[in-house]
Amino acid sequence: MGRKRILIADDDEFVRSLLARALEICGYEIDIVENGVEAISQVEKRSYDLIITDYMMPKMDGLELTRRIKAEYPSIPILIVTGNGPVYDLLKSGAAACITKPFNIFELQNMVKTILERIDKG
Repeated sequence: MGRKRILIADDDEFVRSLLARALEICGYEIDIVENGVEAISQVEKRSYDLIITDYMMPKMDGLELTRRIKAEYPSIPILIVTGNGPVYDLLKSGAAACITKPFNIFELQNMVKTILERIDKG
């Protein structure tokens, strides 16, 4: 099996870079976009094993992105990063998990690993 491919959607350049570096260290292939609109476009071009999205973004927030992805690609798990988002609504919309800011990088890495292992097991 090849490397797992993860798409990161976040409007904050620092957070995008931090997430990308933290996950590349774990051996994942990472693509990054700045918002939900770009994420939808990217998912139409490539397949992903996981999408990590910020909740608060311009153009399309993480909740709307999750709803759209789940409608078209129900098998792709979504991890939502939120500072103060409605965690219950995010999970209800189909997110596999939510992690709240500020988060620990190791916690994020473990959460990603757990989500991807869950998918491998079916």
